[in-house]
Amino acid sequence: MARGGTRTPRAGSRATMADVARLAGVSKQTVSRVLNGTGRTSERTRRRVEQAIRELNYRRSGVARSLATNSSLTLGLVVPALDNPYYADIAQGAELAAWEAGYNLFLCNVFQDAGREGAALRSLEERGADGVIVDTPRLPDGALAELLGRYKAAVVIGREVPLEVASSIVVDDAAGVQLALGALHDAERRRVALLAGPDLYASSTVRREAFVRSERERGLFDPARVVIADTSPEASFAATLELLSRTPFDALVCFNDIMAAGALRALQVAGVRVPEEVAVVGHDDIPMAAWLSPPLATVRVPKREIGQRAVATLIAGLSGAANTRVVLTPELTVRESLSGMG
Repeated sequence: MARGGTRTPRAGSRATMADVARLAGVSKQTVSRVLNGTGRTSERTRRRVEQAIRELNYRRSGVARSLATNSSLTLGLVVPALDNPYYADIAQGAELAAWEAGYNLFLCNVFQDAGREGAALRSLEERGADGVIVDTPRLPDGALAELLGRYKAAVVIGREVPLEVASSIVVDDAAGVQLALGALHDAERRRVALLAGPDLYASSTVRREAFVRSERERGLFDPARVVIADTSPEASFAATLELLSRTPFDALVCFNDIMAAGALRALQVAGVRVPEEVAVVGHDDIPMAAWLSPPLATVRVPKREIGQRAVATLIAGLSGAANTRVVLTPELTVRESLSGMG
């Protein structure tokens, strides 16, 4: 028997809100107010309820909590490719932030497929997700806006969208290119080539345009030193060999670190010394970058912070906050592929 003569739950059974109310000597409505943080409850009563919760090891039903808050307490995250550590790091940051905020996070990997992306967004909505985060979406503007409009709130990573559609979190890609080019020109590299990603990535277009603009301003631009490739190591390997066959260059800026890995291998196969003959700079600073040979200089992006900020922005939107646009600034991580010294 509990204090005051009230009956405790039988061994092995799960405590209910009624059990908590009896043990604390209050109504179920008072227990509910304490659990939800709503209404007015005296400090003494609140402490009595919290003590009863601890004594009974009470665990609130997810269904009951959803009914009380008019929320499923679930969020969706749609990513294009989990085999790329960049997106895996963002997903980890998002999952940690969602868990700490009391939400479950449903993760959908759409394998770089716009059709699967649309299907994932529809599926998450059908399953009652309160809000959704979409990383680097491939859907056309109209289709993306229509699907995101079905949610209470939405956040888009890696692509700017109108504020009436969703919040967005982007990296200042032009600034990242300037960091890489500035370091290369300081190192007296004057024939810089660009290994660009495909235009289906908005960030690839921004970085390529920033590269062309900057090199033209310096009077150093040569269109033969720009090549576009798929983001796989195999494609970047072939594209780098193509560059070597058609024009001389003494530095190479790559769309991401995975492409830089393919480029380093191509340069090695061709007998080109890095960085003595060609300096190489990647983008993202994924974990493998520091372990390539030579270790890869790269534009560092705060990947886990992106995931965390996306969840925080989404939860704020679910609470009624206006949509926002967050711009994160990258940093240059200097390693041996640029300086030869790390």
